[in-house]
Amino acid sequence: MTPDPSTPVLFEGCFGWLHPAGGRRGVVLCAPYGGEALATHRAWRRFAESLAAAGLPVLRFDYPGTGDSAGEEDDPARLEAWLGGIRAAAAHLRAVTGVEEIALAGLRLGALLAAAAAREVGADALVLLSPFPSGRAFLQELRAVALLAERPAGAPPAVGPEGIDSAGFRLTPETAEALRALDLTRMTEAPARRVLILDRPEGRAAALAERFRALGADVEEAPFPDHARLMTSVQHAAPDCSAFARVADWLMRDKAPAGPSRTEEAPALRLCLAGAVERPLRFGPGAGLFGILCEPAVAADGRPAVLLLNSGATPHSGTGRMSVRLARRLAARGIASLRLDLGGLGDSASKPGRRDGLIYCRDMVEDAQAGLDALAAAGHGAAVAVGLCAGAAVALHVALADPRVVGLALVNPGRFVLGDGVTQEEAIGSAVKPATAYLPRLTEPAVWRAILRQDRKASRVARGLSERAARRLRIGAGRLRAGLMGRGYARDDVLHAFHALADRGVRTLMVHSAGDVTLGELEAQAGADGGRLRRMGGLRMERLAGADHSLMERAARERFADLLDDLLDRVGAGAAGAVRGQGPGPPEGTGALRVNHATGNSPA
Repeated sequence: MTPDPSTPVLFEGCFGWLHPAGGRRGVVLCAPYGGEALATHRAWRRFAESLAAAGLPVLRFDYPGTGDSAGEEDDPARLEAWLGGIRAAAAHLRAVTGVEEIALAGLRLGALLAAAAAREVGADALVLLSPFPSGRAFLQELRAVALLAERPAGAPPAVGPEGIDSAGFRLTPETAEALRALDLTRMTEAPARRVLILDRPEGRAAALAERFRALGADVEEAPFPDHARLMTSVQHAAPDCSAFARVADWLMRDKAPAGPSRTEEAPALRLCLAGAVERPLRFGPGAGLFGILCEPAVAADGRPAVLLLNSGATPHSGTGRMSVRLARRLAARGIASLRLDLGGLGDSASKPGRRDGLIYCRDMVEDAQAGLDALAAAGHGAAVAVGLCAGAAVALHVALADPRVVGLALVNPGRFVLGDGVTQEEAIGSAVKPATAYLPRLTEPAVWRAILRQDRKASRVARGLSERAARRLRIGAGRLRAGLMGRGYARDDVLHAFHALADRGVRTLMVHSAGDVTLGELEAQAGADGGRLRRMGGLRMERLAGADHSLMERAARERFADLLDDLLDRVGAGAAGAVRGQGPGPPEGTGALRVNHATGNSPA
């Protein structure tokens, strides 16, 4: 992995990243809100890197109550806290780099917040990317998106007296009311001397440009052709964004001559929370991997730590900030955790020769083992690995590869076997539900007509079901062969892998959302409703009612947290002090589930 010159920073309870450069104009990046912040995280990081490469020191950060910063989203006075975070970020950038000018660049809600904070910050330049002209406009769109989003059966309404729930995040009524008072079109003073506005075709920023010009600002407008691709998903946001290149060129105009590069030495970083201390870690080959170690103020004796892996391609904070909340909840119980980004995801470095944003990659087992090494270096010798979706597959494989894993919590695993990697969209597109979801429809003539005319969706389902049947036959033949010869299991015989873990004493919790599409993969591997696994000792299977695939619903997240607490209790005290031997590892024939420590690769 290529070394990353950026540096984690902490200021006034906010976590951020400083991207150093020698220029005298610094840039504070103001991120969007909620699910949009997750989708654009990797692209936002690349944007910061490109600005720093152009000679502009950059600070990107998490607002209070978001990401890795202190606080909660339902704390009071969130709007003022977010604006205060921007002010603190600008002050920190000035203090540690000595920049003479500050530019603010914001995306979506971040653009609205940047404009609102610009005068108080003393910003020389302001960049607004797909800005909301007012808080009211932001709330209208957020509410519409929340109401249109598909919700699991039994889930509470997306919009109610407790606020607006969207993509796992909640905006409280108090915060909404404060945002309604923000209206950039009614500003009485220009937010900055120079303003660049890049807007999507259907955007409403023209009125902002007109208003700012009337107030004496030098305003430049341009289209934002990458908007839809950038905001759609983590995977789509990964490629370079042409709009960001335009912003860099604009910010470089009239820039003061570069002086000697200066960045003050950062002290050892510690975010002190109620009952916990968090610190950022760089580890792995070339220190290319990143994670946040959360340790309790008072540790419980002999308890294993928890390794929290990426959910799909989502950064280490987790969908709806789930991993952050889990980590701080565990610390309250005296249990340490490491929430990390696997290679090519979140804030970890890219993998040589591989595009960012891929999931189900076999070399991610090495990354997870590097996380175990980081925990061991901090004094935590054993761990329970936790993963959702693709993270569950990595958790399973690192448990098979490394005896330091003494427990597993797998949530909605979409696949059990790792390979060269796929995009999130490819993984979703190839998923096939349990056969019982399709068989009744095979009596419908319309379904057969769709299959015969090679309708894309119908053909995918038919192909998936036939491949599943063929895989069952092949795995069954491998088990018969192994029964006769003692070896020869199919390479993707996951049931055999769970037997190996049970023999080693690893306790496993497998959780599926009721009706989730990943139940089809479970059926393919273990029979209807996971019957073969349900009969296995040391493995507990649970269904979460009212839960979506990513556990965006608060009640589902709380239920999973309770199940994880129970798993940790069953693993028991003393596991951290006595890792249960080297164990037999995956039995002969499960090559797809064994990591070759000489090469770091799995042969699958």
